[in-house]
Amino acid sequence: MVIFRKILFYLFFALYLILCPLIILYAFGYIFTPKVEEGFAKTGLIHIETLPSNASISIANRHYAERTPATIRNLLPGPYDVEIVLRGFRPWVRKVKVEPGKAINFEKILLVPQDVKTRILIAESFEDLWPVPGTRFLLLKNTGRAGDLVVFDWKNEVSRPVLPEASFFATAELVRVFSVKESPFIVLQVKTSTGMKFLGCQLDKEKSEGKDLSGLFAAGVPQEILWEGGHPDYLFALQSQGLLRLDLEKMTVLPEFLEKIRGFGLFKNKVYALRESSIVRLGFNAKKGEEVLVEKGLFLENLFRGEERYKIDFISNNTICFWGERGELFSNALPYRFVDEGVRGYQTDTGGRKVALWQGGRVGVLDFEKQERKKEFFERGPEIEWIFEKGKDIRQAYFVCDATYVLFCDEDKIFLVRMGGRDGSLERLAEVRERSGFFYAEKTGKLYYLESSRGELVAADILPEGITFSGVINELEKETQEAMK
Repeated sequence: MVIFRKILFYLFFALYLILCPLIILYAFGYIFTPKVEEGFAKTGLIHIETLPSNASISIANRHYAERTPATIRNLLPGPYDVEIVLRGFRPWVRKVKVEPGKAINFEKILLVPQDVKTRILIAESFEDLWPVPGTRFLLLKNTGRAGDLVVFDWKNEVSRPVLPEASFFATAELVRVFSVKESPFIVLQVKTSTGMKFLGCQLDKEKSEGKDLSGLFAAGVPQEILWEGGHPDYLFALQSQGLLRLDLEKMTVLPEFLEKIRGFGLFKNKVYALRESSIVRLGFNAKKGEEVLVEKGLFLENLFRGEERYKIDFISNNTICFWGERGELFSNALPYRFVDEGVRGYQTDTGGRKVALWQGGRVGVLDFEKQERKKEFFERGPEIEWIFEKGKDIRQAYFVCDATYVLFCDEDKIFLVRMGGRDGSLERLAEVRERSGFFYAEKTGKLYYLESSRGELVAADILPEGITFSGVINELEKETQEAMK
């Protein structure tokens, strides 16, 4: 009996000596494999989250029991083909390279339906669609007449003419629409038999007669009109190199409110203007000549060389973008000059942290969020990540799913591309009417556009049915925490 106990003791002790190091190595990500000379290899892992969840995972043709969100561990270093499949959705396939001791994290993989379902919102033919940025309104044009301009409230899904049928200006030719971010107030420039006229319209009113503002524009047609708020007290109009302040209540004009400027922007009831070698600030209620010098020096003169005009856009409290006539894009953040020419437009995310910009053939993302960097000889600042570079006529772009994806229109086709995915993650979603715009509402996860052949206004769900963006983050965080336990 004593001998038998000794045999058991030594047997378990031997097992302990053998298994304990293996368990410790396994805990640190090592596994035994005859493929390497040492016999042990440090592994990596892949973490996958999808919208919607519960998708199956295959890695290197091996099907795993886990469903998304899931973490696949103990993968030997090397290249792998990853495939994610969910019934009713397009397969998601990527090539990845697992490195020892590192994790590959695929967050918020948006699975695209096999057939993107659309719903007709207005069964009329329209030529163009213009979103009023930061509001719930879309403007729909179906002829050149001002009276045929329609406003659509995408939140409540109701529409009406911008001008009443009986309006004196209903038969006038629509020349231009001026709008600003987060304001339901717009200015229409129309052409009548007696000349150019300007109308102020409130889109958030059920009935808006359109206030005739033409008397404020006796100096001529402005190059730009800006204002702040949904019911502004003032409009600021750029004429040549001078800025006019237009008082909507008193219907008066303060000419040469600011002189010799090359661009301007508004922020928190103040006008910021760019001059040849300085930036000045002036309150909305200030008098002419009371401007305050914000910045001055040879540095600004070298940065804004030439004679181009710039739009000054405060995308957040700390970040300012300068967009030039030739498509230059500058910022007050290092390295200041990001693109020298060719930027057709840009769109910010909801927090003003990232900018999606586009040229004719490519789409890029500029991330202003602070990131830890190794100490470098020269401080570099944020850089543009070009996520698609095979376009021909890119016109618009929007962030999707908390800036994980970008929607863009190229040659009347709408595509979805994942950040960091380059051209390989491209998904075609829809085709729009020739040269028309589109809009994506992050709050509802819906895409709005004009159908390619008939021009009807339609909506398509980009986020999975029943999930609005307000609930996406909470759901993902909950599922991920459970998967990582």
